[in-house]
Amino acid sequence: MRQELSKRQHAAPQIEPGAICTVSVEDVAFGGDGVARIEGLAVFIPFALEGETVSIEITEVKNRYARARLRSVLQPSPARTAPVCDIYGVCGGCQYQHIDYKRQLVIKQQQVEALLARIGNWPDAPVRPIIPSAPWHYRNRITLQGPGAPSYVGVAHDERIPVANCPIAHQALNEALQTWRGAHQEGLRAAERLVLRLNNDGQAVVVSQGATRLSPQSVLGVSFEVPAQSFFQVNAGVADRLVREVLDAIRASGARVLVDGYAGAGVFGVLAAPELDAVWCIERDAAAVRAGRRNARQAGATRLRYVTGRVEDHLASVLQRLKASYTAVLLDPPRAGCPPAVWNALLRLRPRTVLYVSCAPDRLARDVRRLRDHGYRGVYIQPFDMFPQTAHIEVLTVMTG
Repeated sequence: MRQELSKRQHAAPQIEPGAICTVSVEDVAFGGDGVARIEGLAVFIPFALEGETVSIEITEVKNRYARARLRSVLQPSPARTAPVCDIYGVCGGCQYQHIDYKRQLVIKQQQVEALLARIGNWPDAPVRPIIPSAPWHYRNRITLQGPGAPSYVGVAHDERIPVANCPIAHQALNEALQTWRGAHQEGLRAAERLVLRLNNDGQAVVVSQGATRLSPQSVLGVSFEVPAQSFFQVNAGVADRLVREVLDAIRASGARVLVDGYAGAGVFGVLAAPELDAVWCIERDAAAVRAGRRNARQAGATRLRYVTGRVEDHLASVLQRLKASYTAVLLDPPRAGCPPAVWNALLRLRPRTVLYVSCAPDRLARDVRRLRDHGYRGVYIQPFDMFPQTAHIEVLTVMTG
């Protein structure tokens, strides 16, 4: 009897796709969805905000969670605001336009802390207050796709949403987009992309899909040549703050040598080089390496050298040449994070300082737990709101061995 009662208590809620429910939203999860519960089952609801009572339609039910569509907001949060974009909710670019910007910052701060506690087993992580951004017109680059009118990828992923004006893009890019649309009534071909990017003069540059070079970009007043298809931060104001924080952390660590993994066109390495004995940059993108070497020559960074290839293939061999107690390693990987070989090299050769820049705080929490479990201590974690109106968060973590 007791066993049967236990089974009933832990049975999955009897809800199915298509069910209409009224729920109270308890939280906003990393990724942007509101979270409610039905008989203990977590239900994820895009565009719902904590503290709200909402009507939802269940769209998917799994063993441990369900997903739902927001039908209406019955009791709105005081932080709910009207989106400024006509295609918000169907375009996949923004998730937080319905939330007042000050509340967005609070939510992101809480998400970083919660992920570090839950995934990173670090409930008392030294997380500093998030560094804010201009909430609108901050992007210095946008990429639109064909076929037809230049479009963003929609929420449904298999649809394209034509864009006439993007409120998170710099106004010069929106003006350039209008000009391009007027001159190209036929739009884009099926596999064609339209990339618009600001140059140092604040002017929009149209980059063709096959381009490898473009006008210099500026970081902390220093110009860098960046290949058109290489990574570069889209929020110049917050990028400057991030770079300044990284340079301050390297300086405070006492390191004399920097190993810059995922170095790109050398922004961190070139700017750090004047105060260091040596900088080693590792980068697999050959075009970025060529640009980085030119950037180093232009800046007079004679103690900077590049290694072309994957970080997981070269980090160990570079670290073996250096004295660990005077070495800092900077990692700024893609969203997927660093592969195991990178962490294995760090834990075996144990450089004094590890600086980890991540745009995926869930993976960051997983990775810093690995470092902490092997004796590294967290100095601080600094979140940046690099992408207002979206669920994305940039985070710098400083660890010492």
